[in-house]
Amino acid sequence: MAISKEKLVFDIRLATVVPGKISGENKTYELKGIDLAMKMHHLKGLYFFTNAKIGIEEIKSEPMYDWLVSYFMACGRVRASSDETGNRASIKLNDAGIRMVEARSNKTVEGWLAMEDFLSLQDCLVYNHDIGPELAFSPLVCLQVTWFKCGGISMGLSWAHILGDAFSASEFMNMWSQYMQGHHKQPKTLAQQNPSKPIYPPLNPSQEPVSLKRIDPVGNHWVNPTKCKIGTHSFHVTPKQLAQLHLRVYGSNKNEIDTSKGFEVITSILWRSIAKIREDLDTKVVTICRPKRIKRKQGVPYNGQVIGTVEVGFSVSSVDPLKLVQLIVENVLDESNIVEELVNKEMSTSDYVVYGANLTFVDMEEVDVYGFEIQGNRPTFASYTIDGIEDKGAILVLPGPKDGDNTNGGKLIVLLLPENEIVSLKNELKEEWYIT
Repeated sequence: MAISKEKLVFDIRLATVVPGKISGENKTYELKGIDLAMKMHHLKGLYFFTNAKIGIEEIKSEPMYDWLVSYFMACGRVRASSDETGNRASIKLNDAGIRMVEARSNKTVEGWLAMEDFLSLQDCLVYNHDIGPELAFSPLVCLQVTWFKCGGISMGLSWAHILGDAFSASEFMNMWSQYMQGHHKQPKTLAQQNPSKPIYPPLNPSQEPVSLKRIDPVGNHWVNPTKCKIGTHSFHVTPKQLAQLHLRVYGSNKNEIDTSKGFEVITSILWRSIAKIREDLDTKVVTICRPKRIKRKQGVPYNGQVIGTVEVGFSVSSVDPLKLVQLIVENVLDESNIVEELVNKEMSTSDYVVYGANLTFVDMEEVDVYGFEIQGNRPTFASYTIDGIEDKGAILVLPGPKDGDNTNGGKLIVLLLPENEIVSLKNELKEEWYIT
């Protein structure tokens, strides 16, 4: 039986929260080409706490105001043009603030998490906001706190991707924890957060990036006009299950198993499985989004991900998944620079979509989604999704829920695919890989 979203949350209230003092100084931040390539997308973070007892007065208090001073860029508003940047979109650092949403639910946190495909209902807990059509009045960040029965809460983040990648969004929330606890520190750099990644060969600037889908200009309403209905499904792969998947993928080459290649193994399995249900249509080129090492200044988020592609000339549905692992490790072509160049060149005539332009795999393994704490408590469950997805779909690989002793929680896999593919893929993963 379908669940009525209107009955799940109620007593919704909206407000605006601004920095505690003048911080952006009304300057203008010019959006880079890589930022504008992400203009159709929002990152959606969702954190559940079963034992946090905190009121709105404690949330909307001095630590929040001070936190927003550090993140003044997130408090700005988009301008389609300006004296400083001409016809190039920018963010006016005018301290206009973030949107704050309060809501209530008659469910418990445990009851919500027990619902089938509860992430498909995240719009109840993460405020769904567009950028535009009135750009000057559209916040770039929305926070929604929802109070559940028996003391639990959820915190939902809607983060305009033009501000920065998943590491930026997660660090934004984690820094708020530091301010609430009274011992904030400078945000980590990506180099500190992540182990070294392969250095992918850049493409020749004369080549057209295949990681982007060109769409007609959307004007001042930054929403992907796709008619494809994207469904959401998630599943948890425990450390034991992940070890078994490594064994199956590597087979007779088990001496070569590299347990740090969790993303590659999961991607190879899902790539092959999706190719099978699609009968190899639209699966010979995939986009791989991964972090790269970039130092960040305090309070300055950044789109620092590699946008890469892998292209094959064979039937993916029948290939040895280990071959796909090797391709993902060795054959990703980094298109980030030519994406930047193309968007800079054609921003006045075209807009673009990244996620779902090809089947897209997003590596969020090292995003510290469990670093956001309330009253010293880590989330019972945390996840991220992306909206504005095109019809080829996207797969996100995140850290799984931590055990009670805060040990390795495996991986959380989030599927963002056309609705009519979800059931077929679930069946394929269950029958072929025993993943449920």
